[in-house]
Amino acid sequence: MRTTLLAPVLLFLAGCDCDDCDDDDPGLPLFQEAEPNDAPLTANHFGILQVGDHFLIQGFVRDDVADPFDGFAFTAATALHVDFQLFIDTNTADLDVCLYDPQLDQTVACFATQSNPEQGGVDISAGGLDFHLVVEAFLGDGPYTLELVVQPLFLGATASDRAAVPQASIAGVNARAERTTAAETGYLREKPATRPLVEIEQRIEIDRKSGTVLEIVKVRRSDS
Repeated sequence: MRTTLLAPVLLFLAGCDCDDCDDDDPGLPLFQEAEPNDAPLTANHFGILQVGDHFLIQGFVRDDVADPFDGFAFTAATALHVDFQLFIDTNTADLDVCLYDPQLDQTVACFATQSNPEQGGVDISAGGLDFHLVVEAFLGDGPYTLELVVQPLFLGATASDRAAVPQASIAGVNARAERTTAAETGYLREKPATRPLVEIEQRIEIDRKSGTVLEIVKVRRSDS
């Protein structure tokens, strides 16, 4: 079930402390995350993205099970490209971003480095496709600001580039993962079934009188 589009708050960039703020811009829409948003079905949904959209999302994420992910869902109005920057608003945390494809129920790219801001992009090849950006903490708890800028998909692309893009797909741009992220296995609609632990004990016994060889196998199963 999709959550309601969050009400924006106007952020006056002249008062912000990030180095990349544009003083000529009077303000950008600022959204606050709403918990729970730790899974695809509870992600904060921001509605339909149009070329020219530019806004910020602020939130707080932890590196434990209490708040492992902040999921943000979007629907592309048409084929488009999204640039994002994740500004980590503390020096005591290292946060990452992953791209989740709900059509596949799969994380398709991660941006997991030591950089601040964490930067990347998303190519959506057809209108109507949903995608999620998932923020998680690699180390430490902390606040963040996620900036999104929506552009035409094929801005500056050649005809051969356009022909090479598969139809109806979502792809990460400049994705680079220096470590494994929790979202790859934890941010899913259907979690993989846990295989039961099976212990097998095998021994061979020989009946000295008859010379019969007996193979004895004991199987113990644990569902814990």
